[in-house]
Amino acid sequence: MVRSIPRNRYVARSTWTTLSCETLALLTSVAIIALSASLLTASMGAPEDVVTIGVAAVGTVALGLALVRLFTYLEANGLPVLERSQ
Repeated sequence: MVRSIPRNRYVARSTWTTLSCETLALLTSVAIIALSASLLTASMGAPEDVVTIGVAAVGTVALGLALVRLFTYLEANGLPVLERSQ
C-alpha cells in the first residue's frame, strides 16, 4: 500500500481559489466599464478613441486571464520553490 506524505503548504488552496474568483469578478467589471466607455465615446462623436479603449480593455482582460491561469496552477501545485515534496 502506498503511503501518501502530506505536503506542507505555505499558502492554502482556498487563497488561490479566492484570488481567482476575485480576478474574474474584476475582469467582468472591467469589460462592462470598457463597453460603456466605448459606447459613450462613440456617441460623443469620437470613434477613433474607441480603438484606444478597446485595446486597453483587451490587454487588461488578457492580463487578468493570465493571472487566473497562474492562480489555478498554484492552487494545484503550490509554490514550487517553497513547497518541495519530500
